[in-house]
Amino acid sequence: MKKIRITVITRNSDYLQRLANRLCEEKDMSLFSSIVINNFKSEMKQSIAFLEQTFLTQPDVLLLDQTILRDAAAIDVQQVLAYRDKLNSTKFIIVGERYNEESVMAEIEAGVRGFFRTALGDEMLIKCIRAVAQGEIWLDAPLVTRVFEEFIKEAIRRRDRLQPLAHLNFEKLKVLSPREMEILALISESMTNEEIADKLFLSTKTVKTHVRNIFEKAGIRNRVEAAVIYARHVQMSD
Repeated sequence: MKKIRITVITRNSDYLQRLANRLCEEKDMSLFSSIVINNFKSEMKQSIAFLEQTFLTQPDVLLLDQTILRDAAAIDVQQVLAYRDKLNSTKFIIVGERYNEESVMAEIEAGVRGFFRTALGDEMLIKCIRAVAQGEIWLDAPLVTRVFEEFIKEAIRRRDRLQPLAHLNFEKLKVLSPREMEILALISESMTNEEIADKLFLSTKTVKTHVRNIFEKAGIRNRVEAAVIYARHVQMSD
């Protein structure tokens, strides 16, 4: 039986020891690596070294203390995101006390697959790890309701943003280069910068530069508007 390899990043050594003992009881799980970080800023060198090693080993599931995530993001959010992107085969579970539905939606979009409240206890955490390892998203019932309500609100906000498109000048698409039009077409297919880079054999940095230039030239504010203006362009060309 292949075991679920688990990495734990926490600031509570007692919690880590208790969790390690509990994982020993599960035949399909193993504590692959762990670190206790009391202060991310003062222990940054050690923390980065651990993240580098984690990047090389690619555990199946990473349990991340919510407070450490906040501390790290406050210091250098881009660096945190860079390591998250490197761990592309690792499923993230944030462990904390409470969650804001807006931040949960953003973190799900960023790749987090589990949001576990410590008050639920170790037995429920085992179920959470197993579910996330199998590809599910873990939210407890109250959070599901709040996130779903926020999802509806966001859908309404996006609908409303689509209506006032008078500022979009479709003639400006004529100044875009063939490569920029190609990238705009892929944006309209909801592809991320990374996916576009893979498809066109470009670096992500190059794609980001193209996207920025497209938005500036055409007066586009976001990717939703980019999709709309390209769809209109296709309709007008037919």
